[in-house]
Order: sequence, then structure tokens, then C-alpha cells
Amino acid sequence: MFYRLVLLHKKLLIIATLLSVVSALFGISIISLVNSEIEQVSDPSSDAIKGLMIFFATLTAFLTFSVISQYILTKLSVQIMVSIRENMVQRVLSTSYEQIEKVGGHRIFATLTKDIEALTATLSAVPHVAYNLATVLLCFAYMGYQSWQLFLWVGGVLVLAMIVAQLLMNVGIGRFKAVRELDDNLFKNFRALIDGGKELNINFNRKRFFYNDVVTPNIDQIKTSTISAHLIFIILSNWTNLILFLALGSVVFASQLFLSGIATEVVVSFVLTLVYLIGPMTVLFNTFPVVAEGIVSSQKIEKLQLSNDVLFEHMNSTVTPSYEWTNLDIESVGYEYSRDDNDEYNFSIGPINLSVERGEVIFLIGGNGCGKSTFAKVLCGLYTPTSGEIRLDGKPSTLDMDQYRCHFSTIFSDFYLFDQVIDAKGILADDDKIRKYLVKLKLNEKVTVQNGILSTTELSHGQRKRLGLLLSYMEDAPIYIFDEWAADQDPYFRNFFYSELLTELKTLGKTVFVISHDEQYFTFSDRILKFESGQMKEILRPSDKAATRESVALV
Repeated sequence: MFYRLVLLHKKLLIIATLLSVVSALFGISIISLVNSEIEQVSDPSSDAIKGLMIFFATLTAFLTFSVISQYILTKLSVQIMVSIRENMVQRVLSTSYEQIEKVGGHRIFATLTKDIEALTATLSAVPHVAYNLATVLLCFAYMGYQSWQLFLWVGGVLVLAMIVAQLLMNVGIGRFKAVRELDDNLFKNFRALIDGGKELNINFNRKRFFYNDVVTPNIDQIKTSTISAHLIFIILSNWTNLILFLALGSVVFASQLFLSGIATEVVVSFVLTLVYLIGPMTVLFNTFPVVAEGIVSSQKIEKLQLSNDVLFEHMNSTVTPSYEWTNLDIESVGYEYSRDDNDEYNFSIGPINLSVERGEVIFLIGGNGCGKSTFAKVLCGLYTPTSGEIRLDGKPSTLDMDQYRCHFSTIFSDFYLFDQVIDAKGILADDDKIRKYLVKLKLNEKVTVQNGILSTTELSHGQRKRLGLLLSYMEDAPIYIFDEWAADQDPYFRNFFYSELLTELKTLGKTVFVISHDEQYFTFSDRILKFESGQMKEILRPSDKAATRESVALV
């Protein structure tokens, strides 16, 4: 992903690189001018004023091109950084819920924080790397131009240094990979620290075990591995300084012992160039740890197998459902959870055949783990059937999943509350309409709304479910799925849900699927589908309902 984004900005990168080359050329010109003036120090006929003017002109050009090139490269790195963040958000949004569940929320959260931060740091180092690399390469070219014999001697020393540096770099990257794997576990433990706060606080022994035997060892491993990884790059940085000093010594002693025919001014030029190179080479090697972490993070992002379908041009348009649909057909639909090779447990549902008409209220019943919620997730498009097909008015749901999913509004047991209330058009809903339902759900003293934004979602679980019901109702979808919504409600709102809300939705022509264990309210359904071990059967048909309700009324 990193390389693809760099290619998107290749024109700007090429311009900035060329300017960096020009800047480096002026830097080398300064060395050449100083070397030339050294030769003329004892020559009374030399024009020192002219040399000084050329020197300052070259300095000005060096400064100008350096600032411009590094500004462009900095701007480029920021643009790529922003692109990475937008790209990651788009990839997560484009990835199926099924894949996100498989990857694990803690891993994605670690990527959105740790990996993007590492890539950002890498990109911030790009201007320095590009500029200093151009300087180093041009200095090498300059030395080769001055004396190819002496350059080969110095080049041999530097090649040896680069081989050792590459070996150290590979070891360092390997250790950063180990640290990054440990980070995934750390984010998992952080999530448990927050989500399991009640359990940790009520059970001191669990709190002690979690701290001493889970979190602390994880943090200690990260500490040890991080120090170990950085130690490699500390050695690498000092190795660089050692090699540069070794190169300086080799120039002086090789010119005396083996290459005595080389002029003194050439040796001086080599020495000045190598001294000048100490800065750029140090910068390059000091950025290696940052670059290494960026490489590891880039590889980690790719391993998540997030969707690459990030063409979001259609995000400016609105996907609207068909409110006049007539038939929803589930044809031999089955779903099987993917599992690891070592996992002996396997659960699947289906094959399920069902035909639903608009305006029906259908209850899904059965014991825990029987497949009700799985079927609901397949039905609304969160899971892709492993067999069979779902058709809406004869059109397969897979032809346009976004368009199909927009027919549904859901409240599952692990629902999330957004602050923003949107309507059927995907825009912020009308405040007066929201306030009306806040009053109806007795939340008006807890929550206020302004410009479609709720003042808070920090409520009790039952109140949060009622607020979720408000958000779902405002979406005005043709089909609703409620996963045991009434389970945490008091008798008033439980009765409100079954006797008032379901009746109102049915009157509006909505189709409602209700996962429920409340047998006393089954009479409010048009049909009842019972799940058992992943299999479904209908136990109450429309022809039976009237008689059932009549008998209830007589009681």
C-alpha cells in the first residue's frame, strides 16, 4: 500500500528529487571551491574577492535549492500520510463485517493507531532520506571523478560497510516484526482492561491475575524486544561512524603507501568530501530504525487482508432502498463459520428456504446458540451465504450488496450508538422529529439534540437500547431486525415494543424480524420461525394466528 501511494505522487517526488540533486551539486561545488582556494592560498596573484563572491553565490544557491526541495518533499510526505489515513478508513469501511470479525477488532485498532503512526514517522523521514541520499551519491560521483583509483579503494571499504549494515538491518527488521506481534496482544489486553472493567473490579483475584500474569509479562516482553531491536540500530549507527573514519584513514594512508602518484590536492579533496559526508551518512543510518518500523507496519497492514476496493467515488451519492418491494426469497441458504485447522468445533445453519412478503412481522425463536442471530446477519448481508441465494423481488442480493443492505435497519445485542442521527436519505435528521421520539421513549430528560447530534450516549444499557431504537426508527428502512431488544427493558417498554411499536411498523408497511424469548408476546407475530441446531422450521402459520389471538382475547 505504501508503495502504491508513493507512485500516485511520483511527479512531485521526481521534481523534489531533481531539486535535491541540484542542491547536492551546489554542496559539492562548495567543497570544490574551498579545495581550489586552498591551492591558491600561497599565490599572491589569485583574486580572493572574486573567489569569495562565487563562494557566497554558491552558498545562496545551495540554501535556496535545499529549502525548496525539502519543502516539496515535506509537503509530499504529508500528502502521502493523509492518503494513508484516508485509504485505511476506506479499506476498513469496504471490508465485510465477516472479515473484520475474523481479523479481530483489536488488530484493526492496533493498525489504525500503531501502524499508521509508524508509517507517518517513516514518511516524515522521507525528505531527509531523499536529500541526504542524493548528497551521498553525488559525493561518490565527485570522488570518482577526482581519482578513480582512490575511489575504488574507498569504495571497497564502503561496500564492506554496506554489506555488514544490510545484515544488521535485516536482523533489526526481524526484531521489530516480533515487537509488532506483541503489540497486537497488548491492544487486546487494553481492550479487555476497558471492556472487562466491571469483572476486574468485582473480582480482586482476577484483577491480580490479569495484572501479574497477563499484562505485565506482555509489557515486559515488548520492553525487552524493543530494546533488543533498537540495540541493533545503535550498533548500526556507530558502525557507520567507524567506517567513515576508517575511510578517512584509508585515503590518507593508501595515498602514502600504495598510490603515491596521486596529487596532494586530490587527497585533500577526498578528505573534505568524506568529512562533509559524515552528516548525510549519519542522518541516513539514524533514520534506519524509523524506516524499519515503517516497513514492518506496511507489511502488517497488508497481512490484515482488508478490502482493496477503495473506489469511493459513489460516496457522494445516496443509496436508497425500494420501499415498494413485494417478495424476499431465501433459497436453500446455508452459512458455515470458517475455522482454524486445529478447531474441531464447527457450526453452520441451513439450508433455509423462506419467502417473506412486505409488511410481515416474523419472530425468530430458539435456544441460545441455535443460529437465530447468524441467520439474521446472513439475511441483512453482514454474512455472505456459503450456499444458496437471497433474492429481493427476483434480484440476487450479491449484485449490489450496498443497495441490498440499505433495505435493513438492525439492532443486534452488541450494537453501537452513534452521536449522529441520520434519516432515510443519509443526512442529519430533523431535530423536532427526534425530540418527539425522545419524549416517547422517556429519554428527553437524559438526552438533548442539536442539528441532528445527540448530547450524549452515556446511558444505562436499557436506555441505550431505547436510544438505539430511536436511531433505527429514524433511518426509516423497509425491513427491521431486532435482536432481543426487549430483553433488558422494564415491563412498560417491553409492552410498548411488542404492542405499540411492532403494530405501528406493520401499519407503515415495514417488515420486522424479531429475535425473542418472550412467549407471552408471540401473538403479535404473523409467523414464528424456530431454530434448533442451525435448522429452521415454521411453527405458527398465518391460518393459526387468528384462532390463537381469539383464544387469548377470551382469556
